[in-house]
Amino acid sequence: MTLDRRTILKAAGTLGAGSALGLAMPAIVRAATPVKMTLPWLPLGTFSYAFVAKKMGFFEKRGLDVTIDRGFGSGKVCVPVDQGQYDFGIIDFSVMLNCAGRGLDLTAIAGVWPRSPIGIFSLKETGLTEPKQLEGQTIAFDVGSGDFQLWPAFVKATGIDDSKVNKVTMDAAALIKALIEKQVKAEGNFFGSIAPSLWAQGLEINSILYESYGVKSFSNVVACKQSTIDKKPELCQAFVDGLMDGLRYVYLNPEKSVEMHIESVKEFQGGSITNQKVIEYGQAVSTALGLVESVKKNGLGYMDPSLMAETVNTVKTYMGVANVPPTDKLYTNKFIGAAKLTDQEWAEVEARSAKYLPHKA
Repeated sequence: MTLDRRTILKAAGTLGAGSALGLAMPAIVRAATPVKMTLPWLPLGTFSYAFVAKKMGFFEKRGLDVTIDRGFGSGKVCVPVDQGQYDFGIIDFSVMLNCAGRGLDLTAIAGVWPRSPIGIFSLKETGLTEPKQLEGQTIAFDVGSGDFQLWPAFVKATGIDDSKVNKVTMDAAALIKALIEKQVKAEGNFFGSIAPSLWAQGLEINSILYESYGVKSFSNVVACKQSTIDKKPELCQAFVDGLMDGLRYVYLNPEKSVEMHIESVKEFQGGSITNQKVIEYGQAVSTALGLVESVKKNGLGYMDPSLMAETVNTVKTYMGVANVPPTDKLYTNKFIGAAKLTDQEWAEVEARSAKYLPHKA
């Protein structure tokens, strides 16, 4: 049948009449916007909020179809985010500054860990509790991780002799295994990555935190290209809102969040109590690292300008990164404020998670 202008107009009139008569019409289905995000590390419980946000539909209801990939250290996440292989990445802010100093286009649009969990960790039995004791020891690092990137800052701040420390490098998956099997005396890591794995196996840990010796920094942030902020602010807003809803849910519902994380990550499936404990402890550490007064006041994801400026100063002073862009160009709080906890919720979460904070040696 040939459709001329009169036929088309008649059909359109029929559709309009049908709508007016309350007849069922086919809904317009809009495809969700595909979004790729990368974690900085293995899919541990410290990043449950991303999997919970996806599982609970917090992204979907904002029109996003989010794919979550594991990372291989913050230093290795910067490049694929800068090159557009990922829309968003979770990156340690100090490492992001180092990358920005090399000309990479990166801006933080939400914070996750205002407290820095970076340090050198060992089994309790080693008795390594002071920086000077690291001289003469073998310490393992993943070169892409924030702890290795900030090692020069730690050396300068503590005055230890770097030439007397035997540094070996390996991938993320091998680090904890090497420590448990006593192939190395200590390792650089994030407290939230190593402590849950050791605790789940009944092992105790010594922590030598960088921030205890003056290397102050904001830790994990959500980063993207500045051009994404400029050209797709609605995408940034939808992503941050969905992710922060996931973070809030984890804070308030840790047990259910553990279940959803395990359901979402096949590596943790199989009913292992150890796997469940790794996720549970990781969530608890992540929550503890996120609870600071500025976040309570301004909403989840807020980045305190004074701490951001101090982090920039740390990177310039200790890492010798001279070409860091102006601080106000490196982060924005414009997408923050929708996800908050009530005073009562905050008090309950804070009391529950306090014991999972890393303690000074």
